[in-house]
Amino acid sequence: MPKTAVSHGEISLAPRPAVNVETKRALLIGGQSLLRVGITEILRKCSVDVVRQDASEEILSDFFTDENESPVDLILLVLTGGPFAAIHRIREALGKTSNTAPLVVLSEETGRGEVYAALRIGAKAYLDLDCDPQELIKAVRTAIEGKVYLAPDVAELLVNDMSAAFEPSTGTKRLPSVELSRREVEIVQLLCEGLSSKEIARRLHLSAKTVENHRYNIYRKCEVDSVATLMRYAIKHGLISI
Repeated sequence: MPKTAVSHGEISLAPRPAVNVETKRALLIGGQSLLRVGITEILRKCSVDVVRQDASEEILSDFFTDENESPVDLILLVLTGGPFAAIHRIREALGKTSNTAPLVVLSEETGRGEVYAALRIGAKAYLDLDCDPQELIKAVRTAIEGKVYLAPDVAELLVNDMSAAFEPSTGTKRLPSVELSRREVEIVQLLCEGLSSKEIARRLHLSAKTVENHRYNIYRKCEVDSVATLMRYAIKHGLISI
């Protein structure tokens, strides 16, 4: 006698029919436990199994150097609170591995700093944490195929920045072309990645005061007053790539 589907609202308890789809493997990093469980259930709907859920980025280097572990097809990074530090830890960890799995970022913030920092470490997809589950599924499938998926507001931000950097704007002063020192260019790139002056100081083995002096000179030379406008300047003059 065939089994009958039992439904509670929109959730069907009937067994899902077998589908001949290759199951992909994913590593899920960051986020609270309950959030990770929810994301895991969503990914199962598109034949992606989360083989490991860890709240820490430090697991990356161990995971990819462990000969007993099979490579994963996807890394999903959840950013909640202080995303820049997590992004840079991910970049450093991935830099020590031979990983080629695409990176999908789910973040509470979609500001320029967060978006550019994620793209610069190779993110294939960037989404708001409050996105629709179907959008997450679409982004994951797109990333696994080696293509890029951006949430609409993220795509709009990038288009606006590119337009502001390369197209004349009536009544708007164009950012000047200035000569920056090699060290200043390096600091511009790190600022655009979202690092604070203290983080830059540690990275470059400089004092925080020295970095602040460089930052003041950069802002003065480029005639900008924020990281957002500095990013536009950097894009226009080829100091950073996205």
